[in-house]
Amino acid sequence: MTPEQIQQAAAWLADYRRRGEAAPLLPAELRPGSLAEAFAIQQWLFIELDLPVVGWKAGLPGPDKWVLAPIASVQQGELCLFEQKSEQYSIEPELAFLLSTDLPALNEAYSEAEIKAAIAATHLALELIIRPYKADAGAEFFDQLAAGLFNQGLYIGPALAEESLSEKFELVLEYSGLQQKFDAQHPNLDPLLPLYWLVNHLSQQGIGLKQGQWVITGSYAGVMQVPADTLVKLEFGAFGQISTQCSHNAVIS
Repeated sequence: MTPEQIQQAAAWLADYRRRGEAAPLLPAELRPGSLAEAFAIQQWLFIELDLPVVGWKAGLPGPDKWVLAPIASVQQGELCLFEQKSEQYSIEPELAFLLSTDLPALNEAYSEAEIKAAIAATHLALELIIRPYKADAGAEFFDQLAAGLFNQGLYIGPALAEESLSEKFELVLEYSGLQQKFDAQHPNLDPLLPLYWLVNHLSQQGIGLKQGQWVITGSYAGVMQVPADTLVKLEFGAFGQISTQCSHNAVIS
C-alpha cells in the first residue's frame, strides 16, 4: 500500500467511528495485506480521529498476528460510556498496569525486570469492546488490527494489592437480580507476559511508552454481554469488585 492508501483507509474507518456506526469492509485497494500495513492504518486512524494514546491493549503474538492497539480513553465512576448505541454492551474483565516512568524506544531490548520496575500500580479494569465493522462485512484479522482490535477504551476499577494475578479465581457477574459465575484465569497464566512483548515490540517500531499510560493484557473470562443502562457488578474473587452502568455516550468528535 502507498502512504496515500494507508491514510485513505484510516479516514474511511474514522468517518464511521465518528458517527458511532459499524463500517462496511474497506474497498479492496485499501484493505491491508500485511501486519505492517494494518499497523500503519491503525496508527493513522488515531491521527485522523485526533485521539490521544493513553494506553495500549496487548496479547502474545502468533504466526501472522500482532495483538496490540492504542487505547484512546480511560473512564472511572458510576457510568461506563460507549460510542455505539446498543441494548447491550460487550466488556472484558482484565488487569490494567499503570506505568510510573517512560519506556522510550531503544536499540536494545528491555529486560523483564526493567519493565516490571516501571509498573506504578495494577488495577482491576474492563476493556470496552466495539464492533468497527458490520457483522456481515467479512472482516479478517488484518482488517480488525487496522481498526484497533475492537477496543474503544478502558474502564478503571480499584487498585490491587498484588502487581499480578496469575492464579485461578471465581469471577461473579451480577445485574438485575441475575448472577453468572466464571472460572477466571488469564489466558497466558502470567498477565505480565504480553506487557513484556508489547514494550519491546513497540520499541522495535520506534515507539516508546510513557509515564501515566495504561496497558491491558487479556481477558480473564472472555467477552461478557451486559444490558444497557443497568447497574452491573463484577466481583473478582477476593481481589475486589467493579460496579458501574454501561450507557451510550455522544459519538466522538
